[in-house]
Amino acid sequence: MSKANEVIENIDAGEFSDVDGLIQSSIEQDDDQTQFSLAETLLSRGLSVQARVVYEALLVHYPDEGQILSRLAEIAVSDGDTDKALDYITKIEPDDDSYAESLLVSADIYQSQGLYEVSEQKLLTGIRTFQDEEVFKFALAELYFDENKFDKALTYYNILLDAGIDNYSGISIDLRKASSLAGSGEYEEAISEFEQLNAIELNEDAQYQLGFLYNQVKDYNKSVKVLEQLLDINHDYPTAYSILVDNYLNLKKNDEAFKYAQLGLNLNELDENLYMIAFEAGTADNLDEALALMSTGIKKVENPLPLIVKLSDFYITRGRFKNNLDLLDGMDLSNNPKLTWNLAKSYYETDNQKLAQDNILLVFDEFKDNLDYLSDVIEILRSSGNKEVLKVALQMYLKLSPDDIDMQELLEQI
Repeated sequence: MSKANEVIENIDAGEFSDVDGLIQSSIEQDDDQTQFSLAETLLSRGLSVQARVVYEALLVHYPDEGQILSRLAEIAVSDGDTDKALDYITKIEPDDDSYAESLLVSADIYQSQGLYEVSEQKLLTGIRTFQDEEVFKFALAELYFDENKFDKALTYYNILLDAGIDNYSGISIDLRKASSLAGSGEYEEAISEFEQLNAIELNEDAQYQLGFLYNQVKDYNKSVKVLEQLLDINHDYPTAYSILVDNYLNLKKNDEAFKYAQLGLNLNELDENLYMIAFEAGTADNLDEALALMSTGIKKVENPLPLIVKLSDFYITRGRFKNNLDLLDGMDLSNNPKLTWNLAKSYYETDNQKLAQDNILLVFDEFKDNLDYLSDVIEILRSSGNKEVLKVALQMYLKLSPDDIDMQELLEQI
């Protein structure tokens, strides 16, 4: 019995204490083909450390053997040592039987390093050199897909489909095509492709994409149907909730929108966008709950400024100026002109003329072309006695709206 067979017998029996010693004995006593078969068996069983020992021993005698170099590169990749993997791969010559595999492995390594152009060139070389090997076309399509170069990906997915290949390595080419069309903004064509997928291909992610696409083409009822079916299967699919809320808002079903917003926030309390649309959905019929949600969001999300601006704008439009002052109390507004404007308006409406004027003029340059802002400036300055700035504001306002008779008359009175 060869030492290689003893190695495998011990492994099968769960006796690993003598394995390393038996492997060394195999290297010393067994012929090269037996050693190579042992290395292949070890690798197939996931024992890459032991397999590497045998391959490295063989490499001493066969330094240019592509199959050995390729296996060692594969092990180095799994160990995270891409430099060593590339060192092995680059030694494989184009006339070697393992050259095709070396191109694929090197392309994968370069892609993992973010060197997409180098990876692309390796795969294009494979397509030119091995024209009958569909794996290179599939790998290139996947590379483009991962880079969001969906038009290029479509070219190669279509080549595969034209060749009668609709599934490769367990990946549905039809689904990839549909997703690429969606990524290219060809929503109607993408929907048509998604609708033709079978039940296996239309997995949870595909259902979400289809629901999203229906939303984008404003077919809100179909989007609702698909996404609610998805949530029936997996209610922990967080991104589906914001699309459902948007659907129901567009369908004027605010209660349903607010319900799904709350459910979504139960899953992800850090979703800034969901707080936004939850607030929009709830202000009509569930105002107290919507305000409470917004307050929670401001405390929890990483960047609460958009939520603060939205809530501040709400208070201003609803005439809740004291609430707005409470919201902005103690806040550094130096980098947010809109909140400074809102603060000034709130001071004015609560009879604090001095602070209103001070704040409204802080953001004059940012909003000097905004009629609503200029109207507020004029209103605040009319009772301040600051006629010089009031005159400038009136002139700028009339430049934007020259037919406003009231403003013309006010300017003439100064």
